[in-house]
Amino acid sequence: MSDRHLGGATRRRRPPSRLEDGFTILELIVVMTIIGVLIAIALPGFTAARASAQEHAAQANIRTALVAANTAFISTPDQSFDTITGAVLMAAEPSLRWSTTELTTGPGTIAVINGQVVETGNWAIGIAADAGDGTCWYAFQSDNDAPWYGAAPKTGANCNATDAGSFASAREL
Repeated sequence: MSDRHLGGATRRRRPPSRLEDGFTILELIVVMTIIGVLIAIALPGFTAARASAQEHAAQANIRTALVAANTAFISTPDQSFDTITGAVLMAAEPSLRWSTTELTTGPGTIAVINGQVVETGNWAIGIAADAGDGTCWYAFQSDNDAPWYGAAPKTGANCNATDAGSFASAREL
């Protein structure tokens, strides 16, 4: 008998066409699960490396900003921080992202403020750097004194350069 007379009961199976080639849903689920596991393993390491890089960048920026402040300090006629402003520091070190106020404007920015220390009468400069991971790095230096560096968790949306003096005053000697 031929296949025509049985009405399809013994039809011959056609070879699969090229349009039917591909992955099964089970294979796709297995591949997606493997990719998810690899991401879950790699993500904490990446996050930690990113946070560490942000911290080191903020520390380097704060040191560079203080070097710029000391360079400007040395070049002033009276060698005092009283004339060292954000604009002077922007001109002295244009590679840093300076804020125009005493507040940082986001990760990687530097804010600066200068003023007179009440207890000594010396002028001082306070510098803040936003690390971008919830940490503010500070540097504080007054005329004829060694610099002080410190860090604190960010309390608001920005880091405030005026806090550098507060943290320097609170340090234990």
